Amino acid sequence: MEASLGRIHAALAEAEEARVTKNLVELINTNVAPPDPVKADDVFIRAMFIASDEVNSFGGRFPDEELQQLARLLVDSPVMIGHRKDKLPIGRNFHAMVIHRNDRVWVKSYFYWLKNADGAETLRENIDGGIYKECSIGFTFLFPECSMCGKDIRTCEHEPFGKYDTVSSENDEAVQCYFNYRKIERVLETSLVYRGAVPDTGVSKDLKVGRAQKGKATGAVVAIDDLAQLDADHDYLAVPSYESIPVTLSVRDRVLDLRRAGGEKLSAASSKLFELRDNLPDLSALGQLIGYKGKERCSLSQLDRHLNGRSSSVTRLEIKLFPNADLNSESITAEHSHHRIGVIPHRIGNPVDLGAEVSRLVTRDGVRLYRWDGKVDLTRGYHFKSCPQEATSGSSYHLVMDNSSAVACFTFEDTDCDRSIAIRQFNLSRFLRGSRFVADFVEGENDRPTGGSGHRGTVEIESGSGEGKRMKLSGGLQGLFYLRPIKLDGRKRYLFYKVSLAQ
Repeated sequence: MEASLGRIHAALAEAEEARVTKNLVELINTNVAPPDPVKADDVFIRAMFIASDEVNSFGGRFPDEELQQLARLLVDSPVMIGHRKDKLPIGRNFHAMVIHRNDRVWVKSYFYWLKNADGAETLRENIDGGIYKECSIGFTFLFPECSMCGKDIRTCEHEPFGKYDTVSSENDEAVQCYFNYRKIERVLETSLVYRGAVPDTGVSKDLKVGRAQKGKATGAVVAIDDLAQLDADHDYLAVPSYESIPVTLSVRDRVLDLRRAGGEKLSAASSKLFELRDNLPDLSALGQLIGYKGKERCSLSQLDRHLNGRSSSVTRLEIKLFPNADLNSESITAEHSHHRIGVIPHRIGNPVDLGAEVSRLVTRDGVRLYRWDGKVDLTRGYHFKSCPQEATSGSSYHLVMDNSSAVACFTFEDTDCDRSIAIRQFNLSRFLRGSRFVADFVEGENDRPTGGSGHRGTVEIESGSGEGKRMKLSGGLQGLFYLRPIKLDGRKRYLFYKVSLAQ
């Protein structure tokens, strides 16, 4: 099916001075990666409420999981004026997140423009003075899902804004039809425009990143940066955060029924991939469908391509189920099954008790937490990226590059001991752009490359289990870096690479 073009409109406005912080500048330099890194004094920054879960004037609506996808795709998209493709961008989106505002779920997108660019001050004045109040987003999507029947609304009998009697409607009132934007593929741009389509949109000078409104979780996973933002009187289920598709799974007489969380049935071929173990009792559960290439998790876009029968890097599927009374720790699939179903790693407790536990679950995307009362409550979900880490004061690093042999040595230097890894076929510029390099721990001075140029700095934050590490570095190298164990040709080795701070 060809991609459809979608645009919705949002509005800008608010008074209160916006402060450009070091964290925001770091997000720009990491996610957009301008050739000349920007400084706080170089840029203006504003945050726009660009899309919500409310039905817009076209009859379209973003479901919760698609808002999450939209937030991911917004990063590094251009900001235009009036969707004019004959003009160059006036700014760029560098960060986006899902939040709650006025009892609705929103995507809040952060964008910047350069102070020394032509018209920069005029643009700021027009935005802050309420002249440029509204904005629009251009995006492509594949499937307009009818809210009445779940089919493609372009071919079914229902129409947007039409009213229909249903068996489940309350008070015998007709239900108004709309369509869901499904399978969003790409954000093309955002634009300042003369009129928007979504109610209550606005631009904010509140530039804090990752702050959720306590008690406002009403249907989406929202970002928090402190477990203290959760209700201390309730228990929560903490699970690793994966790029995944929310699913509902049921087994009856060893027949698997697999659907997206919204009720759309996944292809029969996908369900038949999972070989269930013998004597499996009937059960039902919520879970997450994840795509893998070997042991490496694939992106959500690659997973969607795989499910739609298109070329993709995905070679196998896993379903990780949230715990409930029907499940135990056993795998649901047979031992020989290539595609697996099992219970997701998890911890349950109140926010105070979970403080020391979530670091054991953290992925590069953080941890998800859900209200828990014997079962998972997906309407009370939170995304915690800044998991508690152990600060390593006094810890530093030293990177030495031997240009003649294309081998670099990265040494962790702390008060107890030094450990070094040798990085093969190393290239600094590619490394800083996110390329992954194979590395090995080395013992003794004779195994360490010497000479050549180098970088030094401190390890601000470090966490990880075993020899795997997640490090935030400052100094010669700046940003978030991972050292991850792998098995290559039957031998234990490591991948060393830089990642986006927004991941």
